[in-house]
Amino acid sequence: MARELLEHITKNMNRPKTRKQLQKELETLKVQLKLYAPEKNEKAKNKLKLWDVIFTNASEGIVITDDQGIIESINPGFSTITKYSTTEVIGRKISILKSNRHNSTFYHDMWHSLNKHGVWQGEIWNRRKDGEIYPEWLSIKAVKDSENQVRQYVGIFSDISQNIRNQNHGHAYYDPLTGLPNRLLLHDRLSFMLNHARRTKSLMALLLLDLNRFKIINDTLGYLNGDILLQTIANRLNDSLRDVDAVFRLGDDEFAIILEEISQQQDAAKVAKRILTLCTQPIKLDDHELYVTTSIGISIFPSDGENPEQLLKNAEAAMQRAKEMGINNYQHYKPAMNAKAFEQLTLEHNLRKALKRDEFVLFYQPQIDTENQTLIGVEALIRWNHPQLGMIPPAQFIPIAEETGIIIPIGEWVLFSACEQLKYWQKHFNTDISVSVNLSARQFQQQDLISTVARVLSHTNLCSNFLQLEITESLGMKNPETTLLTLNKFKDMGIKIAIDDFGTGYSSLSYLKKFPIHTLKIDRSFVKDISIDPNDEAIVKAIIVLAQTMNLEVIAEGVEKDEQLQYLIKQGCKKVQGYLYSPPVDTKKLEILFTQLDPAKIIS
Repeated sequence: MARELLEHITKNMNRPKTRKQLQKELETLKVQLKLYAPEKNEKAKNKLKLWDVIFTNASEGIVITDDQGIIESINPGFSTITKYSTTEVIGRKISILKSNRHNSTFYHDMWHSLNKHGVWQGEIWNRRKDGEIYPEWLSIKAVKDSENQVRQYVGIFSDISQNIRNQNHGHAYYDPLTGLPNRLLLHDRLSFMLNHARRTKSLMALLLLDLNRFKIINDTLGYLNGDILLQTIANRLNDSLRDVDAVFRLGDDEFAIILEEISQQQDAAKVAKRILTLCTQPIKLDDHELYVTTSIGISIFPSDGENPEQLLKNAEAAMQRAKEMGINNYQHYKPAMNAKAFEQLTLEHNLRKALKRDEFVLFYQPQIDTENQTLIGVEALIRWNHPQLGMIPPAQFIPIAEETGIIIPIGEWVLFSACEQLKYWQKHFNTDISVSVNLSARQFQQQDLISTVARVLSHTNLCSNFLQLEITESLGMKNPETTLLTLNKFKDMGIKIAIDDFGTGYSSLSYLKKFPIHTLKIDRSFVKDISIDPNDEAIVKAIIVLAQTMNLEVIAEGVEKDEQLQYLIKQGCKKVQGYLYSPPVDTKKLEILFTQLDPAKIIS
């Protein structure tokens, strides 16, 4: 029997990468060991010694079971690969290694081969003690006695997860860039660890990590540098955790960490703080030195969920909250986060139907020339008149529309409605005011933006010089070369361009002077305190001087008090909009201005 074990073991040692190489090596081993030559007692003893050396020193895992699959003996290689010690497995069924990666047909075929031929070999996914599912090459031989009855089974296996990754065959379970297990294995590992935590009555934590502004790094430094960044972060995460913990890559810039058997909730917070510190250490890419920030959400078993789906959903909610709280932040899950997430989901669901149901309405805020107290233009501002929730402000639904892409059809509706309305006013009130329409970041990136604007002007028959498109300062600087091309096309069409919220971004003046801009709009945050804050006064004054130097129009937003107005007029800014003159109003109230003797009066 020992001879049979030795033969099977030596035949499966140091498995090559290809089956042809394996067969060649097996034949060589047979010749070298003369396994089929007549044996003398001395030779038998030598083979038993060789068996002992191989059994003890093999890097492959070796396990011997009885005919019922009860483990009788393992070698050190078994423990290295599976993480189980001898005392933990002796006397237990070999099925403790079983994963859920194979169906019943797979195991039926395996036992059919063992019963019929006495051997089976192939690739199989098993489970380590810590719950990780891994691929191995396994060879099993049935050892029979003199009466041809199976007495034992011997199994030899090698961990081939690295080979699979190297050969790009493991993409279903491992991320090929970082080598980390992916979302599929996360669910499996999470299920296993939850069962373990229930049995041991211990706490377990799930951390979701999102790298902030990763897309910008990809766009500006290229995907190669982005890949290096992700690999660096993956290595730092792995190096910062215990052996029993696990890191996963879930998407472009999203990672997950399972913390096993923590003693208290604060342990997860300590790990989160350590990760935040690690990620902010500089990363050198070519000639650039980057500082990466991270948002982390934490959910704890059992308080924050008792199944993988709940823990993942709640960690996601906590991570989104961390993003809202600012860069390089972590948050523990709180039930209120899911309430907010549900509210956002409901809002998104209703938002998709709002356009078809004609629930949007445009309000218009007058723009006043204070020098002669005349109405010179209006800014179109969208409102959502929900049948149950009432009037929903844009700050509540525009970010959702941006994120989901619904902003594209909504933006086109705003542009068409505003142009159509202005054409109506021109016809019935003989007015020559202009209309300003905001372009969102998502709209500005759409490929057919120019043709969309041209089509709207054509359909409404509005002359292009009455339309002013507003983009934010930060939007314009995201990709200045592309922005310049787009704005020049608008200029060629006769459309005016305004930079909205000017002073809040980080403009490059060298690019700013190249842009075909007609108007700078001073952000309301600077106007608000110009009568009491010297810094705001200085900023407003500088913007006005800049506009005058560049021969641009300048409009101040958010003018609510007379002292603000007087300061602006004194500095040379004579065009304003704000509640001092009028809040955003519907078309009927605005039309009062067209017939008033003093159009600068506040609309009641």
